[in-house]
Amino acid sequence: MKLKALLVDDEIHILNNLSKVLPWEAIGFDIVGLAKNGVEALEAAIQHRPDLILCDIRMPVMDGMTLIQKLREQGLTGEILLLTGYQEFEYARTGIKYGVKDYICKPINYFELEEVVRQIAEQLREKRKKRNKELHLSRVASLANENAMLHSLLGLETGEESEWWDERGEPEGAELPALPEHHGVLLLDLEGYAHRSISWTVHERKAWNLHIKNTLKDIFGAMNEHCTVLQVREGEWCVVFHSPEAVGMKKERLRPAYDRLQSAMKEKEGMTLRMCLQPGPVTLREMASMYQRMQQILILSPPEEWFLDAAAIPQDSRESHEGSYGNEWRFIEQIGIGLRNGSHETLVQVGTELTHYVGHRTENRAAEKLLHYLLIHLLREMRELQMLSLEQEKEVWLRLQEPLSLKDLLTLVNSLLNRSREFLAAKKTSETLMMSAQHYIQHHLGNDFGIEDIADYLGISCSYFCLLFKNHFGETFVEYLTKQRVEMAKCLLSGSDKSVTQIGSCVGYQERRYFTRVFQKYTGMTPSEFRLKESSVS
Repeated sequence: MKLKALLVDDEIHILNNLSKVLPWEAIGFDIVGLAKNGVEALEAAIQHRPDLILCDIRMPVMDGMTLIQKLREQGLTGEILLLTGYQEFEYARTGIKYGVKDYICKPINYFELEEVVRQIAEQLREKRKKRNKELHLSRVASLANENAMLHSLLGLETGEESEWWDERGEPEGAELPALPEHHGVLLLDLEGYAHRSISWTVHERKAWNLHIKNTLKDIFGAMNEHCTVLQVREGEWCVVFHSPEAVGMKKERLRPAYDRLQSAMKEKEGMTLRMCLQPGPVTLREMASMYQRMQQILILSPPEEWFLDAAAIPQDSRESHEGSYGNEWRFIEQIGIGLRNGSHETLVQVGTELTHYVGHRTENRAAEKLLHYLLIHLLREMRELQMLSLEQEKEVWLRLQEPLSLKDLLTLVNSLLNRSREFLAAKKTSETLMMSAQHYIQHHLGNDFGIEDIADYLGISCSYFCLLFKNHFGETFVEYLTKQRVEMAKCLLSGSDKSVTQIGSCVGYQERRYFTRVFQKYTGMTPSEFRLKESSVS
């Protein structure tokens, strides 16, 4: 992308010379405007946001010094090169204090001007390159953070992600925070989402869920909270707080966030936002069990309670209040495992055990409550895995509007379990999906991509992808991807004359220092040492 230049002078012949004498295109500039006074220049600068402004000092309507002040007030940070008469030298020096890059005395020596412009262009390109590198490193950090948190929530965290994060060091040009040991967790769930969103298209659902996720980032970013926002399934978000201050978060502090989110959801009637907070401290290894516990608390609590504090609800009191609650929750867990692992046997076992459980309950109301929860959970999971058509899902919701007996509810649950088994039998096998994932990784080693990107490519949810990947390859996505990149780098180091920096870029590491650290961790030597060893063997 070319740099942009704005030329400002009240003398038309000088303005024309400035635009034609210098080889702007060869230097790397596009001229985005010619202005005869400060007012015209200010309007053009606000519209085009030029990288360089070549500006006369003495002009009618608005002079150069006033223009400089107005530009900075507007937050425009482009470089300014002043054109000045000899008698205005001290005046020009004052301008430099306000962020002016340099000055050129009139009459203009165009050879001198070209040299100065070339130097500024090179500095601007270097600054842009550095900024792009920082943005790249920030994205890498964000992806690594989300991957580690998502694996932890799903119970797939092995400790490797934490080690990988810590080993990165601090590449030049960006400071990447180390992943802390303890966290706070906030689970947000939309009561009624599965039913109300049934008429939305897939695109509308994805766009709206992404909108809420970005809103959460904005809300907690404005609260100066260092956090990661995750979405395991539609209508549910998990905010993992990393800063020590967040561990002491309270209901009162979350109320403004709740009100803002509720306001954002006004156009979607029939849905209620609920929050469950575990203020911490929670380690990565405890994340999965804590996530399940918070889901349980939301399910078992009255829907009118918008806030629940997991730390204030003892485990024993919940179990005694719900009787055989632990066994009931086991059905929800088994359904999730069966669906996401594509296990026909698990789903058959759930149906059999559920029928036996309901048949031996003396309190029908408790069993009906459980079956209602199971039905909604099943619908959400089947939608996430694209197991139900829109018409099929509508049919189930219409049935739920009718007065159903315990037997009717059980029949409906079993019919959905049967439909799930039929879908799993007909769909692509997990091996086929993972072969596609492997192909995607091999062809994108040099790009930035994360779990969401590859899950979208496969047409499955992030959580389903993580589970399939770990089951198939025996390691997490981050572990596998890093090893593949290192192996590719080894081949390039021994079989090409590319520089270490170029090879790092080819396998997805734009920063040489970061690439060297990762490579050394997995091979025990730096890229340069590995290349020297391979050349000696040859």
